[in-house]
Amino acid sequence: MMNIVLIHPYITVREKNIYLSEPLGIVCLASYLIHVFKEKVKIDVLDLYALGSGIPIAQDDFYVLGKNDETFMREELEKLSPDLIGITCNFTAYALDALEVANKVKNIFPRVPIVLGGAHATIEAEKIMKDARSVDYVVRGEGEIILTNLIKFLMGEVLINDIQGLTFRDSKGVVVSNPDRELIKDLDILPIPDRSFIDMEFYKESNKKCVWYVRKEPVATIMTSRGCPYNCIFCSTKVVWGKIWRPRGIEKVFEEIEMLVSKYGIREIVINDDQFFTKRDRIDKFCEYFIKRKLDLTFAVDAGVSIWLVDKALLKKMREAGFYSIRFPIETGNETTLKFIRKPVDLHKSKILIKEANQLGFWTSANFIIGFPYETKQQIEETICYAFSTKLDYASFLVAKPQAGSDLYEIFKKEGLLDRAIVRASHFYRSDYDTATMKSEELNFILEKVSRKWFIHKMKFFLNPVNILKYLLPKLKSRDDWRYFLKIFRVLFEHKVKPLLIKVQ
Repeated sequence: MMNIVLIHPYITVREKNIYLSEPLGIVCLASYLIHVFKEKVKIDVLDLYALGSGIPIAQDDFYVLGKNDETFMREELEKLSPDLIGITCNFTAYALDALEVANKVKNIFPRVPIVLGGAHATIEAEKIMKDARSVDYVVRGEGEIILTNLIKFLMGEVLINDIQGLTFRDSKGVVVSNPDRELIKDLDILPIPDRSFIDMEFYKESNKKCVWYVRKEPVATIMTSRGCPYNCIFCSTKVVWGKIWRPRGIEKVFEEIEMLVSKYGIREIVINDDQFFTKRDRIDKFCEYFIKRKLDLTFAVDAGVSIWLVDKALLKKMREAGFYSIRFPIETGNETTLKFIRKPVDLHKSKILIKEANQLGFWTSANFIIGFPYETKQQIEETICYAFSTKLDYASFLVAKPQAGSDLYEIFKKEGLLDRAIVRASHFYRSDYDTATMKSEELNFILEKVSRKWFIHKMKFFLNPVNILKYLLPKLKSRDDWRYFLKIFRVLFEHKVKPLLIKVQ
């Protein structure tokens, strides 16, 4: 029997109130390996993030969330006696954490092979293999079948040069990248993710803080599809999933949700697809199923609702099925910037849809991004003015991030704006890079100013009784609605308003 340990690393952050949802990538890998190899392997997940119990550890100018102590790792790994160790390296901002874990683990077990996988590992595979001697293999892209074949190689069943999607060093130490592996055509060959590999009680708590606007608790996240057919300039997930949208069978999705409800008592599902709304009839079936089931269950879509894929009729059906909030990823209020980022958003239709969603009782929000490499201050002002001209309940103002693997990253690189390829603990509410027209300090000042201004704007908006009647009362039709309204008010104050007031002082 081969003992395989999959590690979810700790993360290093700038603020304490950062939370992660379930590491579904690792759970999917573990579930598939058991499905394929059965008793030939023993799979364990060492979740260093969850084992820290969400208690931040101060370290220099950062905080560590999770267990980063090498002695602790040694004790845990010695219990598991691994023959292969896999580490997820998904987000560029946390890539240094994953590489630190690899170094610590290699000190403990110098002869045990270590494999990295995930979005960042995929994008930077050859660089990782050249720079990080503790890493023996990198799985690029969709990991289930590639990792399966690597295990078969270690068992002596296949040749390493035949494993598509693998990067490794040959016998002379030369980095070799085998050809890419094609994506899995039928996602239903994958089993439903077995959450017994992780501490679901911990993630029930973490999820409701990670997705702070949730209506019901406890919360779980799912993925009903992989990939996105669109080509937004700032997106890096297409490097892993391609520009092909692949859905799971809707019956399998229903089975997973029913399991989450019955086994874990889940009352809200957050859908983490890159693009949930690609196929209209699939969304219709999803809504119709849960309208009939009448479960005490609500739904949210974390990536938001693409304006060009929905209309009032669909929104009405979603509301009946248990969807209660809508985030519109509008991104910009400037037509030139829309073309640059390749986002097929109709700004006029967006305003209409926001009004209709409000009148149907949805809580509405939208993302607005500033700081694209050629964007001018005037274009940023147009985006801000557009946001304030809508009837949104909440607007998130973010900064453009050159994520490794995105076209935006290549533009920043071409323009000489990437003095640091990896900024540790980088996030979307802070600029770390200058653009061709502005300094990062200017962008941060604009973000802080507009965020403060938004709350003043909404307070004035609801001083008008007509606006209360048209845009607030449709959301407040039951006792649960009022409870949720008070929760949102409290959470927004704690997360958004209070930090701004403290900065002003």
